[in-house]
Amino acid sequence: MLSFELDTRELNKIADEFGASEKDLRNAYSRALRRTAQIMKTRARKGLREELGLRNAAELRRRLQGFRFKRGKSLGEVRMWFGLNDMRVSAFKGRPMRTGSGAKYGKQDFPGAFVAKNSKGKRTVMQRVTGRAWPIKEAQMPIEDKAQTYIEDQVFDDLEEVFFKVFRAEVRARTLYGIGKG
Repeated sequence: MLSFELDTRELNKIADEFGASEKDLRNAYSRALRRTAQIMKTRARKGLREELGLRNAAELRRRLQGFRFKRGKSLGEVRMWFGLNDMRVSAFKGRPMRTGSGAKYGKQDFPGAFVAKNSKGKRTVMQRVTGRAWPIKEAQMPIEDKAQTYIEDQVFDDLEEVFFKVFRAEVRARTLYGIGKG
């Protein structure tokens, strides 16, 4: 989970510039958080696909659904969560190879694993769940370190700039054009 502090003076300055009420400010803040989360999610998905060497973005799309902003106790605190659990080997580009100690996929070794076809007929790396022949499951590759580094360094470096641009547009729309007034 990443935590960000937004400058409340800047939020109030933008609200004062357009003469926004407290209700307009809170509504614009919530909507700007949602829109900023969507922008960050899209940027993360596009960049992580290349960074991790994934075949397609479908696996990441499922992962980043939990990617959301949660407003903290104060108006300026933002906490963000996203899923970085290990991913199935078949989601990555590459070919499984048999080795003397097990199997290999890309640069990752899986001792005790073997190459077999999955339910879709594609060759992948499988591992035994217990010491017996069955059940077996597809091997998983860790992504947490690489993904977290990429997200912190590449995706969120301009988070505040994106948020304040969206927030300014929201406050402007609510005050000048009456959007959101019911």
